[in-house]
Amino acid sequence: MSNWMLLLPPVGGSRQATKHLLEACKNSPSLETIHEFDCHKYHSAFATLLKTPDEDMIVDLLNQSLVVQCLQHSITHLFVPALCPLTRFTLELLFKQGMTTIHWFIEDYRRATYLKDVLPGYSHCIAIQRGPIPQWCLQSNTHYCYLPTAASGESIKGYETNKAAQKSLDIAFVGLPSTYRITILERLCSQGFSLAIAGEGWNKYKGPLVKSIVNNSWIDTEESLAIMQSAKIVLNLSFNKPSPHNFDDQISPRVFDILAMGSVLISDSLPLLDESLKECLYYTFQNEEELDSLISRVLGEYHLLNDRLQNNHTHIKQSHTWEQRVEQILAFANNR
Repeated sequence: MSNWMLLLPPVGGSRQATKHLLEACKNSPSLETIHEFDCHKYHSAFATLLKTPDEDMIVDLLNQSLVVQCLQHSITHLFVPALCPLTRFTLELLFKQGMTTIHWFIEDYRRATYLKDVLPGYSHCIAIQRGPIPQWCLQSNTHYCYLPTAASGESIKGYETNKAAQKSLDIAFVGLPSTYRITILERLCSQGFSLAIAGEGWNKYKGPLVKSIVNNSWIDTEESLAIMQSAKIVLNLSFNKPSPHNFDDQISPRVFDILAMGSVLISDSLPLLDESLKECLYYTFQNEEELDSLISRVLGEYHLLNDRLQNNHTHIKQSHTWEQRVEQILAFANNR
């Protein structure tokens, strides 16, 4: 009998995605038992208890608490999403106890640089990127699997609402600001396109996009969908400008929501996008000039896209839900 422990990351998009996965795990007929360990709760509690909070000590106490719970519940599979503060020592200790240790890396290895250091503590690694990760896994004797994220239940259920919504704006974008993203969005703004922009970090921005920023703090899935619903087109932009051979760039989880809710997706060109969603209609661009003309064309033919957008919704619902991802993860974890 398998007995799973799933960790909730302390903050960020990884925590949000893990909540979707946890909900699907609880409803899975294939998963006998699932326990959860909330890193945010333990981190906050230990930070409060310590007279002089020290991050290393907090992480150590959190790891000790996890070890105790894993042994208490006779855990067989430890599932650790990205950005959970687990040490390699803890992972190797639990691995020696016979546990299958699985890392779910849904970050960018170029920004979350811890991955290579902890991989030897994992028996399995599920990632939304390729790049050097498969080679790192091979060197660590860690079984690698590419698996993208999925559409939230809210985006699938919101299809009819989105279809009937009055689209008052041309373009919506939700995500952190970066030099590349700001350059693209400022150009579109200067050309007269109306925009809705949201995401953590935009409170520090002071340029011409200020009037288009509708939320400058962290937003949950429901708020994100509402913002995207206000526009005819939703942009997916990589954090950094993609290189001509950008095989390392991952697909944002938001892409699946955009397609599931029946919105028009325009993205910078990503090989993994073409590989994972080749059955869907979406538009890609290679440079800023191409994006300008593409947006104008899509806005002009927007009224003709209803059937194709419905096909997107149907395909995502059939092939890219969190429930389906749970079954894929279980199959991967049990068939090394």
